[in-house]
Amino acid sequence: TTPKTDSTHNWSRQVATDESADRSAHSKGSFEMPQRIVRALAYALLIWLTGFVWGSVVFMTPALKSVSSIPYVSRYPLISFPLLIVWPVLAYLLARSYLKRTSAREGFKLGVLFALVNFTLDLLVLVLLFKNGFAYFASLTVWLAYFILLAVPWFTGRSLASTNRA
Repeated sequence: TTPKTDSTHNWSRQVATDESADRSAHSKGSFEMPQRIVRALAYALLIWLTGFVWGSVVFMTPALKSVSSIPYVSRYPLISFPLLIVWPVLAYLLARSYLKRTSAREGFKLGVLFALVNFTLDLLVLVLLFKNGFAYFASLTVWLAYFILLAVPWFTGRSLASTNRA
């Protein structure tokens, strides 16, 4: 009966070890998920802050602020056009950092987050708090920026996913 007891004991020890490893992996995964979401939100906030800081610089510089708008394209071309150059690069670098091993779907989710956070902050801060009005959203460059923030992480995720498969 001793060998049977030992094998039963070893089997129960192995099951306990496997269950412990599963709990450990599960708890680690559940801790990692909120940490990733916080990092994604921080990246989205960083993108928005670059635009806010650049816009503040333009508004504090009379020569830059006085540049006339381009109707339906940009109310403030010296803010929007430089950001249309900087944001794709910044979104790509942040997406690469965030999406190390991933799928195109994760890239799309990150892009949606980038676009939604920027839209929400634009709405709350620029439109409502600074009273720019909803005419702020009547510019092509604003919507192009949201599209860039959606598309760049998505395509970055697709590219990384196809590289990881190869």
